[in-house]
Amino acid sequence: MPTIRRRLASNKMEFETRYGPLYVTRHAFQRWVQRTGRSELEMLGALSRAWRPSKRQLRRIRQREAGWSPRRILECDHAYFILKNGSIVTVYDKH
Repeated sequence: MPTIRRRLASNKMEFETRYGPLYVTRHAFQRWVQRTGRSELEMLGALSRAWRPSKRQLRRIRQREAGWSPRRILECDHAYFILKNGSIVTVYDKH
């Protein structure tokens, strides 16, 4: 079971993934609910199963999703999680 820790004086929550600990911002939770229509608990489940796409897959994602070109993302069945400085800052729906 992944560990979840809430930082007291921050809007970030630490979450353990297969790639190490990540921080999830409140903005990312809000975008997950808004863009996928799923609950925050489902986001944590999706994060525990998320994977990093290969360089070729990342290039295809950039071509398909015109308008943004992230360098680091995690991908799950429902969405893309955009990473910056070890934090998930926003979420884009896959469909």
